[in-house]
Amino acid sequence: MKKLITKKLTIKTNFDLDDTKDVAKFNEACEILEKENFDFQIGTETVATNFLKKLYFRYSLTTDFIIWVVIPLLTLIWVF
Repeated sequence: MKKLITKKLTIKTNFDLDDTKDVAKFNEACEILEKENFDFQIGTETVATNFLKKLYFRYSLTTDFIIWVVIPLLTLIWVF
């Protein structure tokens, strides 16, 4: 199994791209890693904000309520 899957240590940071101080600190950290000859990759990640998470949760509850409560009730009313 070790030939197929390996574990690696990773570092994940949260830097604000709009904050110049955060960008400067990020670049400084990258320079330090390069000086120490660490093999690293730089990437970005798109993450949902708390507002979007709450909005999606409410949307999900609403649609579930409609699918599992309202439609069956309307069907029962229509049939009888």
